[in-house]
Amino acid sequence: MSAVVKGHYGAWASLALLMAPCTQADEQLLGAGYLKSYGLWQDAVAPVSAEQWQWQNSLRLMLDYFPGARWSLQLHYELQPVYRDKPTPSVADGSPFSTLNNSDNRYRIDDIQNDDDREEDHWLLLHNLDRLNLRYSTEHGDLTVGRQVVSFGSARFINPTDIFVPFALQTLNQEYRVGIDAIRYQAALGDFAQLDVGAVIGENAEKANSGAFLRGRDNWRGKDVQGVLIALDEAWLVGGGVETALGDFGVWLETAFVDAEPAHYWRHSIGSDYALDARWVLMLEYHYNGAGAGQPEDYAGLLRLQPYQRAGVYLLGQHYLIPALNWQASPLLNVTASGFFNLQDDSCFISLAAERSWSENLYSDVGVYWSAGDSLEPDPASATLQFGSEFGTYPVSLYASLRWYF
Repeated sequence: MSAVVKGHYGAWASLALLMAPCTQADEQLLGAGYLKSYGLWQDAVAPVSAEQWQWQNSLRLMLDYFPGARWSLQLHYELQPVYRDKPTPSVADGSPFSTLNNSDNRYRIDDIQNDDDREEDHWLLLHNLDRLNLRYSTEHGDLTVGRQVVSFGSARFINPTDIFVPFALQTLNQEYRVGIDAIRYQAALGDFAQLDVGAVIGENAEKANSGAFLRGRDNWRGKDVQGVLIALDEAWLVGGGVETALGDFGVWLETAFVDAEPAHYWRHSIGSDYALDARWVLMLEYHYNGAGAGQPEDYAGLLRLQPYQRAGVYLLGQHYLIPALNWQASPLLNVTASGFFNLQDDSCFISLAAERSWSENLYSDVGVYWSAGDSLEPDPASATLQFGSEFGTYPVSLYASLRWYF
């Protein structure tokens, strides 16, 4: 299978190479990466998907080049061969049936063009040029140009201020956030204070696909606080967050208001964590999603709206409770469990996973995604399928993985 690199993205590479200074005596080249393999089984969800098996693989190569004390060039490339016993385009389209960490070119000037996902193909090959950026560092701050991570937030599970391609719940490989194209300056204002300003340049460098952001953060009387302002073409966001400790409890609050004409909505996350002892940590978060709907029959219409297309919203309801538990069973074995409960339609999404370390570079995982709720239901009036609940459409999934780092 082939991949074609389009012209605009080649410009990023050319710019990075032209701006990089000449080789110096103190230059350094660092390489790393990983190989991951996931075996996945998904149950049928009538009437839209059959039971299926998948074999997902990922090779990530990472290079960091330091020509001198102030300059650095970063490159990450990921190749994902995927085998499915029942070919279906939904494996890579971000639907509830997809567990892949897909690149999304809405906030990329241009991108590698993957082959079409045809229904008759059992094999799918995905390419992702996930990082390509040049950084210039001084004692006052860092200027980064190119493909990089831009993420914000104080909450642990759902971040109202984090709108640039967040992970979906069912994504298996969540180790690296998807890179987007941006020009960014992070200024150090003190020991803990930082000003972060930048422009995100989206598909074809069009104004409709681009945006700008400004974030300030500091530590005030032992509390980590931050404020965020984001401007998109037809929307803007203002928000912030705080993280602190109340006795033995860690506490966080994050909130954002979005004006996306004609929609205006708030999103909030508030939560706490508590170490029961040296091995057990309990977390609980409440999330309010003002962009969502109160009734399942209104869910389908949300997916066409700006918050779900451009502003990083993916939950369909309004009120959620998210408990989580982490158990360090031994120095080599860690077990985590979490649940997303939609408090209005009585559906839930449960995740249980165990990680085993076999050596410094070799790990394995086993896990299950389990959901409960009403599935898709036929609507006689429109002759279409309607949501019976949010998480009732998610298939039960079992997986096992092996990860090797180099």
